[in-house]
Amino acid sequence: MKIDIDALEELNLLTRDGTERANGALTDMTAASTAIGTTKILLVNHEDVIERIDSGGYEVVRFDIEGKLSGTALLLFDQPATEAVVEALVPGEADDSMASAGLKEMANIMMGSFTTDWGDHLGAGLSMTAPTYLDDPDADALQLDPTGPETDSTLVFQSSITWRSGEGRIDIYLAPDRSALDPVFSEAEGDEIGGQDADTEPDELIVPGGDDESASADADTATPEPAAADEADDGEGADASADDPFGGSAEGAFGASDDAGSFATDDAASDSPDAFDPGDEDELFGFEDGAEGADEIPLEKLSVFSDLTKEGTEAAAERVTQMAGIETSTEIAGITFTPIDDIAAQLEDGDYVGTTVEFDGTPSGSLVILFDEASAENIAEEMMPVDPDEDGFTGMHESAIEELGNIMTSGFIDGWANVLETGVEHTPPEYVGDMNMAFVELITERLGPFQTHAFTIESTLQTDDVAFTCEIHALPDEADLGAALEALAVDRKDQTDADPSDLF
Repeated sequence: MKIDIDALEELNLLTRDGTERANGALTDMTAASTAIGTTKILLVNHEDVIERIDSGGYEVVRFDIEGKLSGTALLLFDQPATEAVVEALVPGEADDSMASAGLKEMANIMMGSFTTDWGDHLGAGLSMTAPTYLDDPDADALQLDPTGPETDSTLVFQSSITWRSGEGRIDIYLAPDRSALDPVFSEAEGDEIGGQDADTEPDELIVPGGDDESASADADTATPEPAAADEADDGEGADASADDPFGGSAEGAFGASDDAGSFATDDAASDSPDAFDPGDEDELFGFEDGAEGADEIPLEKLSVFSDLTKEGTEAAAERVTQMAGIETSTEIAGITFTPIDDIAAQLEDGDYVGTTVEFDGTPSGSLVILFDEASAENIAEEMMPVDPDEDGFTGMHESAIEELGNIMTSGFIDGWANVLETGVEHTPPEYVGDMNMAFVELITERLGPFQTHAFTIESTLQTDDVAFTCEIHALPDEADLGAALEALAVDRKDQTDADPSDLF
């Protein structure tokens, strides 16, 4: 099945509209001061999603959605959000049963509000089961469906709401069933072309792979009438970068919580010796002047490419383990489709260092490896044969980070070339002392002129032995990514092994 890029953008906006309605319902019921976080479309290993939910300390409420959009919807309440909602709905001392009942009531109203726009968009009523409170959110309970038989990746529409105080967050996940993907994307594509050519059928823009019989759903719903957000709530939630940890400060990769405040830039900052220099504007990291994005992306192959991201991140983790002698693991890895303006705002607040790499071929783009300063110092010192002579972040630290970036890059990118049977040339990693500005400039100057939304390939590494976390962000050119996916042979997806010495 091929999906139209404009359809993805429309569905991402639909997710945001639904989140604003859900936020309106929340503020009506609790009088909370909240903000809407970044909305995105994820293609990520379903086991990673399950692990993140299971280990995050969330209270989870699940709904089964039936109708043209069948699938699973989840509301995840962190502990401060749970306490705020329960206190608002069940004042005073509430036992566990009363607390879970209050949480389910709030979830029911919010999800009814969230799905209103989806039902209108699909032109068919959606019915929802009564909310189920999940004491143990395992794989069977979460019911996440991979996009196809050849992949472990699940497609998820994800958004969040956070308290402006910085404490309290609700995540919304909508994961369509595999059989619902065709009608959902067909409807979005039909809306996109409806005003242009009334004789063009949506089916002409999509290779059918699903069963539209599920589109006949009645308008009955087990949910109460959704509460609509008022204008003040919509306006308050519109600024995702103001405060948002998945919303209330900004968000980390795949929705990790944080503030976006560190991304403000000014002219003085650009004079710093560590500031990132994007170079000649004609050298757009493999993006040609006037380049255009892809029109369509094959979903099945994009899902397999998401699997490769997981494997590439695991390869990078193995090389960190070999190099530093520290057991390193992947937290989550996959592909996101996000508005350009929201990509940088997902990083945690703080100062970052790291490496940048330009890669050219099929696909082209750039790769950024980011470490918060404490993580960079810790992992660099683990790699050094002797202690540094000076305090703080020294030249020895910088060299160690470049060497680490070299090994991680080869594990991440070289596997693509092996699977795609194509050349992907890339520069040696370059250390950058001000990755905050570098990341913003890469996005705005390399992707922004050509695209309103972008695919980003993201992953996170961490270790329990040393205070160390890093994020890998690959920013491929959309058109080249489409060409790479067309050339992808699914039966080669396991052939990702690469030798770093082959390219460096």
